[in-house]
Amino acid sequence: MRCAHRDDTAKPGPLRPLFRSRRRTSLAFPGRAGKGRRRRSACYPAAVPDLDAAARREVERTRRLFNRAAPLFLLIERWLEPQYRTALAALELPPEFSALDLGTGTGSLAKILAERGHTVTGIDVAERLLRRAARRVPAARFRRMDLADLAGVPDGAFDLVSVGYVLHGLSRELRRLTLEHAARIAAHALLIFDYAAPGPWYVRLVEHFEGPHYPGFVRAPIEDALAGLGLTLARTVPISPASACWLFAREDCTF
Repeated sequence: MRCAHRDDTAKPGPLRPLFRSRRRTSLAFPGRAGKGRRRRSACYPAAVPDLDAAARREVERTRRLFNRAAPLFLLIERWLEPQYRTALAALELPPEFSALDLGTGTGSLAKILAERGHTVTGIDVAERLLRRAARRVPAARFRRMDLADLAGVPDGAFDLVSVGYVLHGLSRELRRLTLEHAARIAAHALLIFDYAAPGPWYVRLVEHFEGPHYPGFVRAPIEDALAGLGLTLARTVPISPASACWLFAREDCTF
């Protein structure tokens, strides 16, 4: 893979340890150091708005739901991690890429990224999931952040932003906001794992309890969700009849 104007010495600055309080906090990301850090340009969207009241209520509902569901992640990890390992082996991303994993949960995707040599920071809104992630993946850094906190992360602060099985559970508005932030923060690429078609009955049942947004997500092409954000679909890795991995990259990157 080739990316123009790379600075291989540029890495995210020091980050604070896992934040375990339930209070939302404003956290500063120093971003990528040195000349390689990107400035805002035409490939970045304009200033991304903060969350409105309805979106904040959705974030809080999600936090409560996943804190209650934390014991189930023992099973979810066994399902997700082989998928992540297979897809990342196929993609062969540069191991020097720093990665920000949004909605990291118990760190399954962060774990596989770290195994492949990436410097990983995982964020999530659910404290119980983050505590397990910190125990399972000591090589990564984890922080409690909600989507409003992402507004403080500088443009191009990480080489790669990853989102694993998060977008299908968000409302259209919150999904778009998340992707706007992700596209702004990613210096080179955005990696998405999610459902690509309606799943079997047990998947549909679980997603029914998570919220009403799953059916609309799987009906729309993933490219539509990224329209106008300066990223192009570079690779698709099928995972199962119902799910896939998509790699979106900037025009100056070839995979």
